[in-house]
Amino acid sequence: MIRQPVDKRSFIRIPFKTEAEVFVNKRVIRSDQGIDVSMKGLRLVTDELVEPGTLCRAVIRLQGEIPPVIIEASGTIVRSAPGSLAVEFIELDFDSYQHLRRLILLNADNPEKAEAEFIAHWGIRNPAA
Repeated sequence: MIRQPVDKRSFIRIPFKTEAEVFVNKRVIRSDQGIDVSMKGLRLVTDELVEPGTLCRAVIRLQGEIPPVIIEASGTIVRSAPGSLAVEFIELDFDSYQHLRRLILLNADNPEKAEAEFIAHWGIRNPAA
């Protein structure tokens, strides 16, 4: 019997082509190569390294919307390696939460599963956290 790997992620992650910035230690790390995003955080393509555990602010800019849609979140760097920087969201304001939720629902392969995750979590963190 072949065992399938277990996905321990709390939320569906979607790839999305857009601009993102991470503000950390008076630096701005920008990427326009797209992101992987979930309700819990984001991963962007960059060669800049940041110490895991460092607090930051992430900004996702959605193109083509009038007025422009900007999702902002306070976060923590959870992984940093050449080519990849991952941020776990700590806090989003209500508008950013709603925009992020809509972005995921409109782009998820399985929107019903994404909706079930939103209902089960009531926010961006696992209820046990």
